[in-house]
Amino acid sequence: MNKVIQFYMLVVVAIGLALVVASCSDLKSDLPAPTSGALTVHPTGWKTTGSATFHGLTIRENLWDMRACRSCHGLIYDGGTSGVSCRTCHFSAAGPENCSTCHGSSTSPAPPRDLSNNTATTTRGVGAHQIHLLGTTRAKGVTCADCHRIPEGVYATSHIDGDNRAEIIMESYLATLKTSSGSVVPAPAYSSTTFSCSNTYCHGTFKNGNTTNVAVWTNPATAACGTCHGDPNAADPAQIALPKTSAQGGTHPNPTSTSCSVCHGGVVNASRQIINASKHIDGKLNLFGNDNAF
Repeated sequence: MNKVIQFYMLVVVAIGLALVVASCSDLKSDLPAPTSGALTVHPTGWKTTGSATFHGLTIRENLWDMRACRSCHGLIYDGGTSGVSCRTCHFSAAGPENCSTCHGSSTSPAPPRDLSNNTATTTRGVGAHQIHLLGTTRAKGVTCADCHRIPEGVYATSHIDGDNRAEIIMESYLATLKTSSGSVVPAPAYSSTTFSCSNTYCHGTFKNGNTTNVAVWTNPATAACGTCHGDPNAADPAQIALPKTSAQGGTHPNPTSTSCSVCHGGVVNASRQIINASKHIDGKLNLFGNDNAF
C-alpha cells in the first residue's frame, strides 16, 4: 500500500515539474528584448517645446489638470518616487501649478503669453493686459482683481472650466464709480465678440465724460486726449480735451483760458501733458492742487 502511495506521489511531482517548465517557457517567450540605459516613462520629446509630444500639450488636453503627475513626482512636484523634480524648470512658487506656467511670465501672471502662447496685443488672450497692469504716462496701473476674480488655487471652481475664456467682472472702484451724486451710473460690460469694454468710469462714463466711448481690448494703443472726455474730433486742441460744457449738455464751466493747467495744474501742464498719472482717472477732480471727490 505504501509503495502505491509513493508511486502516485512521484507521478504528481513529475506532473508539477512539467507544468513549471512549461510555464517558464511561456514567460520567457513573452519577455521583451534586452534594453540598455535608463527606464523611459514619457515619450521622446516630452520636455521639448514645439514637439508633438511636449508635456504641455498633454496637460492642456487634460484641461490643465496636473494632479496625476504627483503620483510619481511628489505632492509638490519635487521628485517623489521618480526622483525627477519638475521644479528644475518650474522653479516659481507652487512649481508647475504657478499661475505663470499657463499664462504670463516669471515676472507677471498676466499675458503676454496667453494659453495658446500668443504674445501679440491683437489677440484676445493678450490685448491690453500689460498697459492696465503697469499703467501709462496718463494713468496708474490696476490689479488683476479689478477685472477678474482671483482663484484661490489652480483647481478652484470656475477657474479652469473648459471654455478657455476668462470671466471679466469689472467690479472694481474705478470701473463702477458713480459720479455727480449717482446721476451717471456705470454698468461695465465686456463683449467677447468685439473684444471691447463699455460703460466704465475709467473710459468715460462719468460726469461730463463721453459715456458712449468704447475701448477695444485688442487695440491697446494709448488713447488720444479727449477720448474719454471732450471732443476728439474738434479742430482746436483745447476743445478736444474740454469736458462737456452747458452748450454740449454738460456742466463743465466755459473756460476763460485754453489751458487745462489753470484749474488742474496738479495733474496736467500748460502743454496738456499729464504730469501726475496717479491723480488722473482716480475718481477725483484735482482743482488748484487739491483733490475733490466727484
